[in-house]
Amino acid sequence: MKKLTLTSAAIFDPRTATLARQRGNRESRVPEIIDVSINVLIAAGYAGYTINRVANDAGIRLSTLQHYFSTREALLRATIEEVAKRYFERFRGFAENRNRSPQARLEAIIDDAFAEFVKPGMPAAIFESWGLALHEPFARDVVVEIQKQFTRLFAKLVGEFNPALSMEERELRGALIVSSCQGLVIFLRWSEDNPSQLHAFRKAVKVVWSGLGKAEE
Repeated sequence: MKKLTLTSAAIFDPRTATLARQRGNRESRVPEIIDVSINVLIAAGYAGYTINRVANDAGIRLSTLQHYFSTREALLRATIEEVAKRYFERFRGFAENRNRSPQARLEAIIDDAFAEFVKPGMPAAIFESWGLALHEPFARDVVVEIQKQFTRLFAKLVGEFNPALSMEERELRGALIVSSCQGLVIFLRWSEDNPSQLHAFRKAVKVVWSGLGKAEE
């Protein structure tokens, strides 16, 4: 590692202090802006979303926001990616837990999905992301790439269920699980919240997803 030397002149140089503050601001401010952006997307919907409102709700000037995200598209892209990342990281934490069997990991993902998708807030951001993707090509590209990431995650888990499956078959079954998961977002959004029915439905989903993993090619 190259030795780093700081002179007293550099330490007390105002330009050095300014650069340090800028780096610190970016590390803290960008996540804060994206959090506000997610909330605006949920509250106003993609049709009513504006960067002016994000700046206002974040308590910063529009010019300050544009220092980090120069356009509405750039901020929305980062927002959609962050929504997906939060769910992806949750699911990946379960999927890659080698202390549990593939069956247990898959069921843990389902249990988590049933708990998370009925919550207010974040699931609505998924709907708004999909709606935006129907109208704006950049959002469609982001959503398609996100779907590929989730498909690869589940395909890898399917391969642990059944190593004899070809890569193409794993990808296909991973895609089927993703489509089922997307359907859960919709189903749970409009379900009547009957605990016994949801419990039965969750058990059925576990049977279906496990079957996709275990079935021969």
